Amino acid sequence: MDVEKSVEQKVVSYLGRLGLDSEQAQAYIFLLRGGPATVLGISRGLGTGRTKLYPLLEELAAKQLITIHERHYGTSYEAQPPEVLEFLVSERERHIENLRSNLPAITHALDQLKQHAPTTSKIVEYRGVDGLKQMNWNLTKAESEYRVFELASLGKHLGKHFAEKVRARQAEKNIVSYDLTNDPGWRLETNIVGYATLSNARFINPTTFTIEFETYIYNNVVALLSYENDDIFGVEIHNEKLARQQRQLFDLLWSQAKEIR
Repeated sequence: MDVEKSVEQKVVSYLGRLGLDSEQAQAYIFLLRGGPATVLGISRGLGTGRTKLYPLLEELAAKQLITIHERHYGTSYEAQPPEVLEFLVSERERHIENLRSNLPAITHALDQLKQHAPTTSKIVEYRGVDGLKQMNWNLTKAESEYRVFELASLGKHLGKHFAEKVRARQAEKNIVSYDLTNDPGWRLETNIVGYATLSNARFINPTTFTIEFETYIYNNVVALLSYENDDIFGVEIHNEKLARQQRQLFDLLWSQAKEIR
């Protein structure tokens, strides 16, 4: 029974990624498992009110997941075979392709709007692992380069797949990175073609300068990240003068650090 429940949860999770909420997924699974049923039968089986079921079943029919049979003695609902999920996946792929193809035009339009906005300093806060990922993805917005005061162990929070995705984007945009670390054993591990030539790292002895906060410097942004003891949070400070000052500090320490090959 536990195995069956686990399988069902996996299916519900997958259907959620295709745009179905939990109740829609449960209704589809109920009909697939038990065969055609009336609203009354579905209501009893799922413990859901009939009034709520009618629009839910209409949405499933619109997604081609169920068929509605209207006969003189009443209406029944039947699940389509699992192969119909191919349709939903192809629709999601088409939607993503459309979003991707329109991204440059939308980005350009937003940049034009941004140029008319007043230039003010701001602070953006982030929490949790998703916050760390967003801050790392923001590095791909760097104009040609970024600098990092690096702590160890950030990779275990981000995961290799996400880290490689960020590197691939940076390689695509030809963004150069400069990493300053207290770790003499620092090394780059990546399968992204061309990324290694963009990555530069130097070791600075902690007796000279101790890095206690992961810090990113790019464009007019100084980003501070904390992830020790699972206290995960970060802030981005958008201020041109602060960013310029931190770049000067970084470059001064970089000149005293030992290159890592």
